Amino acid sequence: MLTVLLLLAVGVAVGRARLLPDGASAVLDATVIRLALPGLILVEITTAPLGLDALTPVAVAWGSLALLAGLVLLLSRLLGLDRITTGTLLVVVPLGNTSFLGFPAVTALLGADRLALAVVYDQLGSFLALTTYATVVAAAYGHDIDGRGPLGRLVRFPPFVALLAALVLRPVGLPDVVVQVGDRLGDLVVPLAMIAIGMRLRLDTVRHRPGVLAAGLTLRMVVAPAAVVGVGVLAGIGGAAWQVSSLESAMPPMVTAAVIATDAGLDERLAVGLAGVGVVVAMVSLPLWTLVIA
Repeated sequence: MLTVLLLLAVGVAVGRARLLPDGASAVLDATVIRLALPGLILVEITTAPLGLDALTPVAVAWGSLALLAGLVLLLSRLLGLDRITTGTLLVVVPLGNTSFLGFPAVTALLGADRLALAVVYDQLGSFLALTTYATVVAAAYGHDIDGRGPLGRLVRFPPFVALLAALVLRPVGLPDVVVQVGDRLGDLVVPLAMIAIGMRLRLDTVRHRPGVLAAGLTLRMVVAPAAVVGVGVLAGIGGAAWQVSSLESAMPPMVTAAVIATDAGLDERLAVGLAGVGVVVAMVSLPLWTLVIA
């Protein structure tokens, strides 16, 4: 976890010093989404043992999304938020940073043997919602960023393609050389993603709409995991899948969701602030939530 924070600080320093060309953060995003993350997914889903407990992360991911989307709409009505702000919150708040931060957090706080469950939460929950729910909402409140629609975006989304390939290849497995390449690509996910976030994070971003920023982070990082933990306690649910799902539900807003909100013409500074400040807050909040769910 400390490594993740230091990588974020490196990104901030790189951005402030302009050590990389303009647009470099977008290149880093594309490298993660099109190469590094697919490599990680292909190896993890193909090689990791998965059973019926893998349904738990999917249910929690979509249940959390529905809860947070409803609460954002309620908050918007109570505060009289404008359409652009409401759209930004609807795109960014319900989706957690369940891969770039979630994978290293689950590994560090719950153990490497839980990573496959985190991948399921991310791919069949967060990223599937990103390519469907987030795209539709961004188009409704801003504009359709590529004109392809949700289905077209989904079938061309490299991590989702990697997920489908991994499910097909699970019965036969992967050659050792493919596993090795996938592992090396997967190792790039966290450093590149955190540097890209840090490069976008500036003081004026943090100061932009601080009340709305705080409300969005509270919903994402306090209310959502509290609801998941509460359901687990009341229903007597436990085990590895529930622990992973509970911790993933506590992740800060998703970086890629912030990118989609920005591309759709929504509030860029609010979107980036939610994703960037959320990572910093998570350095404290995630270990605390681990104490609750472990």
